[in-house]
Amino acid sequence: MRIVGVNLSHDSSMSLVEDGRIVAALALERITQQKRGTVPWHEYTLAMTRLAVEVLGGQGLTIDDVDYWIGTSTESGDQNEEERLLDILGVLAPAGKRLALPHPAHHLAHAGAAFYTSGLPDAAAVVVDTYGSIFRGHRERETAFEFSFGSRPKELFRMTRASTRIAGTVHDGAVHLPENIGGLGELYRVVTLALGFRESGTAYDDAGKTMGLAPYGKRLSAEPLFIDVSGDEMRFDNATQSLVDLGFAKYAQTGAQLLPRKRGEAMTQLHKDLAYQIQSEFEDAMLFLTNKSLAMSGSRNLVLSGGCFLNSTTNARLARELDIDGISVFPAATDDGNAAGAALYAYYNIVNEPGTVAPADPRSLRMTDVYLGPPRVAKEQIEQASKTWSCDPVYHADEADMVQAAAEAIERGEIIGWFQDRAEYGPRALGSRSILCHPGLPGMKDRLNARVKFREAFRPFAASVLAERAVDYFEIPVEDSPFMLFVCPVLPEKRESIEEITHVDGTCRIQTVAAEQDGKFRRLIERFDELTGVPMILNTSFNLRTRPIVETPGDALNCLFGSRLDRLFIGQYEFTAPNFADMVPTSLTADGDKGPADPREAAILGLVDGSRSVRRIAEEAGLDVEVTINLVLDMRRREFLDWANLPNRYRELTIPTPQYQQNFSESR
Repeated sequence: MRIVGVNLSHDSSMSLVEDGRIVAALALERITQQKRGTVPWHEYTLAMTRLAVEVLGGQGLTIDDVDYWIGTSTESGDQNEEERLLDILGVLAPAGKRLALPHPAHHLAHAGAAFYTSGLPDAAAVVVDTYGSIFRGHRERETAFEFSFGSRPKELFRMTRASTRIAGTVHDGAVHLPENIGGLGELYRVVTLALGFRESGTAYDDAGKTMGLAPYGKRLSAEPLFIDVSGDEMRFDNATQSLVDLGFAKYAQTGAQLLPRKRGEAMTQLHKDLAYQIQSEFEDAMLFLTNKSLAMSGSRNLVLSGGCFLNSTTNARLARELDIDGISVFPAATDDGNAAGAALYAYYNIVNEPGTVAPADPRSLRMTDVYLGPPRVAKEQIEQASKTWSCDPVYHADEADMVQAAAEAIERGEIIGWFQDRAEYGPRALGSRSILCHPGLPGMKDRLNARVKFREAFRPFAASVLAERAVDYFEIPVEDSPFMLFVCPVLPEKRESIEEITHVDGTCRIQTVAAEQDGKFRRLIERFDELTGVPMILNTSFNLRTRPIVETPGDALNCLFGSRLDRLFIGQYEFTAPNFADMVPTSLTADGDKGPADPREAAILGLVDGSRSVRRIAEEAGLDVEVTINLVLDMRRREFLDWANLPNRYRELTIPTPQYQQNFSESR
């Protein structure tokens, strides 16, 4: 039986479930190469149709091979709207094949994804995010369910906030806060916005930065400033006043207004301490919430989903401190994972009666990898991309030769792009769409942040480690960590040898790569271990700042031509970095466009005419060539420049999703 689940709000996505297992999945942002998959409204149905072609075509199927379709969205207000949801897809989802989740559905889909992929016989399922379903004039905040095979899920509790507002909306240039902040996700979001962390051009907060900054700070107060869990429930009564007292908000005639750190403004100790305070209180609240859920369910197992459970520091603390037998976090914990959650719920509870398709051994359903995107390394695909980008790659006919070349490149200090067949489902790069380098060579972290990822220097990187060797380097609170969702202390005696993945607090987010996961990525780490004695590599997502993870060979080459990657491996093809000094940039700005603030960048832009090389521009501007290359690449990322006579992949029209239409706007 084949069921296609579709998430039809922000983070639009599609997933194919066959006989109760996810076999294919892809987020819309991967094929649009625009964060959150935003497209013009009049093109949305066409974009989702293209997504269906990618997901089903990758399995050799068409829409005629689908038995049922089921959708989910944050914007459905009642059961009638749930049942009409797939009207958005038109004839793509025939009326006779449509199913509907029971309303409210958003957190139910999150929980279904978490439980039916966990391999556990029963569990308390906890969902925490910022923006759930509309429900009786409110929106979901935190919800808990009791799951077990043989019965339908039972709701334990559902916490909500008013549906008419979301923190961080902008009116007349001011960032407004609701009268009463409510919810763990919303509070973490507000503090993240106060710190100045948001996805470029949107009002989506970039909460991972807050988690990364927190270890640089200390508590501002032993008493809770934002989240009080001293009683039987969570309270947020003092949150707004605390922000005002700290200088991050003010009261005005129109209500409370946030005063976020401005773009480019220096990070102070107060910012670091604020990050530490909210992270600490957030973890305490999550412990309270999960303990409450476990007690109500009677289960000794815990499954987690919702964007707040991408906070891998919190996940590790839960694993360490809760008295439980099993814990599982769904790897696509944000809303793109709800496409799978909807389809899994449908299989086990709608199409089939609960219990009739229960596995003899639930452990057989445990998800062990998330390589669920369409196949992407066909010879013709790579050769076409090579031709488009005017590249002449080396083809390694022997896979072992390719792995050897990549391992040697990492050993000698190069940063490589690593692109293999099917992309990962979710936000973590797990060896299919990764940027890789040496975890122990001094300076790699700073070089990677500044010259490849174009991101803040304080942000840490993760490690992919041979599973059987992980305990030699890390204190791991779980049996394994295949999806990079737990932060673990690095053993003190090992920190110096892997200093580039050891965060300031002595921890590292890890991916354990099991021996059973036989493939190029596992063999690459094994070969690197043979060369260096280090059984891991630094692994970060294959994307540039503000962009989604790459999906196609062309996307990967776009990154090679847009950063200081040293080389790129696509399948068994090896590409070397271009000679940027001799390349010719061209302007993407129009008369009247606001130019860059950096005077060096302004000087470069003034010399770009589609004929001068980077080297010549550097000479005429009186700048070092290497400095000029780095500036030009960052200007290309921000869409001021592109390369003459090569494809431009970034000039696409985007619009915000409904709940954020009145939020932040940003020039370039």
